[in-house]
Amino acid sequence: MNGRRWIELVPALAVGVIALVLAIAYAHVFAGEVAGDDNTFHYAETARIAEAVAHGDWDWWNPSANGGFPTGYYYQLIPAAVPGILAGLFGKPLFWFQLGIWLPLVLAPIAAYRALRVLELDRWAALGGAIALAFCVGGSKWGNDGVLLVGLYTQGWALCAYPLAIAYGVRWMQHGRHLGHAAGWGLFVGLCHPVAGVALAPALFIIGLALMGWVRPWWRPPVRLVVLGVLLLIGSAPAWLPVLVHYDAFGGFPHRVSDEVGPGFELLARWFFDEGKGHDGKVFGRGYLLDAGRAIDDYQLPILTVLLVPALVYAIVVAALRRGNQLVLLWTSAIVLAFILGVGRSLPKTDDDLFPAVRVMGPMQVTLALAVGAAVGSGVAWAIRALERVDLGEIAQAVIAAVAGLLVIVYAVPGISVLGGRALVATDYELIYRDELDQLMPAIRAAPPGRIQTRKVENHWFMLLPYVYGGKPALVAYGGAALQSSPNFVYLHSLPPIARAAWIYDAPLVLTRKGNTAAGGHVLATTEHFELRELPSPGLVGPVQVTGTLPAGRKPRRKAVLAWQASDAPLRNEVLAHHGSGGAGPPGDGEARDIRRDGSRITARLEARAPTTFAIRESWHPAWRATVDGRDVPVRRISPDMMAVDVGPGSHTLALHFARPLWTWLLYLLIPLTIAAGWLIARRRRDDPPR
Repeated sequence: MNGRRWIELVPALAVGVIALVLAIAYAHVFAGEVAGDDNTFHYAETARIAEAVAHGDWDWWNPSANGGFPTGYYYQLIPAAVPGILAGLFGKPLFWFQLGIWLPLVLAPIAAYRALRVLELDRWAALGGAIALAFCVGGSKWGNDGVLLVGLYTQGWALCAYPLAIAYGVRWMQHGRHLGHAAGWGLFVGLCHPVAGVALAPALFIIGLALMGWVRPWWRPPVRLVVLGVLLLIGSAPAWLPVLVHYDAFGGFPHRVSDEVGPGFELLARWFFDEGKGHDGKVFGRGYLLDAGRAIDDYQLPILTVLLVPALVYAIVVAALRRGNQLVLLWTSAIVLAFILGVGRSLPKTDDDLFPAVRVMGPMQVTLALAVGAAVGSGVAWAIRALERVDLGEIAQAVIAAVAGLLVIVYAVPGISVLGGRALVATDYELIYRDELDQLMPAIRAAPPGRIQTRKVENHWFMLLPYVYGGKPALVAYGGAALQSSPNFVYLHSLPPIARAAWIYDAPLVLTRKGNTAAGGHVLATTEHFELRELPSPGLVGPVQVTGTLPAGRKPRRKAVLAWQASDAPLRNEVLAHHGSGGAGPPGDGEARDIRRDGSRITARLEARAPTTFAIRESWHPAWRATVDGRDVPVRRISPDMMAVDVGPGSHTLALHFARPLWTWLLYLLIPLTIAAGWLIARRRRDDPPR
């Protein structure tokens, strides 16, 4: 093999080395339950999927937070399902979940390199982009570091594939090739994280407009953009169609974190180029979005940020000289995402605020890193080639190569330190006392049935791990699928007092600080810093009286339920029926015995001395089916957003089953069908070959 051939292999080999470096830097995620609130929420979901798969339960009802929710019914299913199914088949859900965090972080530079090659950039430009993306350090929890900062587990998967979705989208619009690839990667991004999928739309739209000046005839790019958009809309139906069909059971996002609206133009500019404080009061420095925390001996090194303007100028100049350059396409897509971040604070809001503008930050950071790194790699390669026939050119080439290598070292070394330092697990935090949770776990498993509250112990490990390892569902989760998929989160966001929450939500167990007598109840177990208490609770199934009806409409209903929750009515077992779910009834006169939860099923023995309404304190969903003594009965919807059935006097056997509609699973067949359709369309329509 000649020397030139070896040189051509260097970029690909270098990308492999980068991936190996990242694999080592992030290896600490395998040391325990990974930090980031949402990571633990997603881990609990993975554990539930593993349990369901192991027992042949494909309905996937999940009791582990916010009154229970249907796992993967709406979106973000792929990142949870893959490790969950593997754990169901082979065991060890923690390992498979850790792998699910680690793998996208390690594969990101490889995906970036491939994407830039698909964009027709040379190997050295692709290597530059891969290096820049691998060590780009974003200081915002909503951006590309969100996986480790706040636990945006599903976003990590989406951002790894995002460059490929953009690259193949460009290939299709420009050359009429690889529509199947464009649809496949676009669907993967959107089905991993919906906002990352939404970010593809304006990015590809603006790229399509730019290509109108490059491609002849001019109408081909917009027509191809529409074709790709239709395929993505059809293929993503497993995510959006169940939301539309069963929107009344969709929890949405009734309570947004304040900064999710986006920073606005002024703060966004300061995040890049100035110093100050963010909405959360934290001080940030120059390079906050691309070079956060990057320093050597306390000297800030905002390298990507400094290179932003030169890289943009280089892309414009090269585009002008060559009549079109793919770097400009990356810049146009990044700029439109930055515009969304700027106008996000002015966008109209819905009751559920389904589009948090700040979430396009990750795709913007990824695109900027690729654009800057590719420009540097392309510029260095061009300079070295230009010096081949110049006197003393070899010396100049060596100097340029040495400077470029030094720049990579100065850029990557602190990046490795920052990224690896964020891969923390529960045992890395001294004041978490993770070992004491293990000491309490036998008592948690042996405790009576019911949900578990965490009070004065507000960390995500104590919230969800009792479910993963002890089988006791958490009362509340403030992120992950449980937030948007349970209609009860809107009422649990402002957590009711301990005793009231225990009664309304069947949450008699309280994990709290030692000596917290205000929690009430009696102590079941104690450690040096914590104790497990039990409070009175009516149980998962119990008699109630329906005293009235809630108003129609999402917003009036929520307001009325919050007023009911704050009153004494719940403590008297008085509930309100949702509009269209029957009216008031007689006082409850009976009791429930032998209550069991088995995966997606709930059973109980009911004893009624008179006509009685029995509440089932589990989130309502239209897919629940109930039988009494083997006969189908209507499932009523009661406050806050739970279920109930009416029975006559006597002894009865109650059985409820969350029967996931078959069509929600069959919708996933649209994904391979869409990709196949893209392949067939591109096969018939391809025109000029790529360079």
